Amino acid sequence: MSEPWKSSLSEFFSQRARAGSDGSFANLCYVSGRDPRLWSDSQIYEDLISDIFQQAGLSPAALLLEVGCASGFLAIGLSPKVSRYVGVDLSRDALRAATRLRLANADFKHADGENLPFGDSVFDSAFSYDVFTNFPDFALGAGIIREMLRVVRPGGRVFIGSIPDAAKREEYEKRIVAVAAELDARYGPPPPGPEPKPASPLDRIRNFLRPVNPAIVCYYFNRNDFLQLGEKLGVSVELTDIHPLNPYLGYRFNAIYTKNAK
Repeated sequence: MSEPWKSSLSEFFSQRARAGSDGSFANLCYVSGRDPRLWSDSQIYEDLISDIFQQAGLSPAALLLEVGCASGFLAIGLSPKVSRYVGVDLSRDALRAATRLRLANADFKHADGENLPFGDSVFDSAFSYDVFTNFPDFALGAGIIREMLRVVRPGGRVFIGSIPDAAKREEYEKRIVAVAAELDARYGPPPPGPEPKPASPLDRIRNFLRPVNPAIVCYYFNRNDFLQLGEKLGVSVELTDIHPLNPYLGYRFNAIYTKNAK
């Protein structure tokens, strides 16, 4: 994991996961980098899960892959709706948090989306949600889309969700401020994360040798890049809106690739 952005991203989720978990949904939101004041609203969460289920072309018999699963925020809602769910992520600590959920039909594996440890045409569908926002360059995401297409069966979909729209950046950043103010007014300030566990001697040495303070960076993308990638790969691609109850509807979009049927 030589790329600085990738190491920083993994460390962000690892630090949050190492802080501990009380098993609550709010804590799961924290580890996944989401505001629990928004996502603890069951209507908004279920709206998201239903939308992914529909747009990814899922069925109760589906074998589903998630790339960038973190601590299982989406696995909780999606795994009961499919035959089998597999989640992969860069952060081993986040994956340990996901494993502690003890989901009956879910497996979690440490893997890089650019080199998925699966054979060709294994999954019915694959998706990556709220992950591409972390990529500093479209080419990085394009490589992951190619890998996801490789591991889905002919006719299967690769669903890339919640992509920040470069054409709406200025409006989107104003909307972020407005949504934060609405949540503050309704619920008060965001709750703090859990107190970190005492560092072991080895952890203290690692922290001294690697003084990082990772944070999530939001990168923006042009819609045409996703369409042109579909043309280059010779697969169909559709751009759609994010789920209706999301407060950022209109500022983020989805890209759905369909692997050619043989």
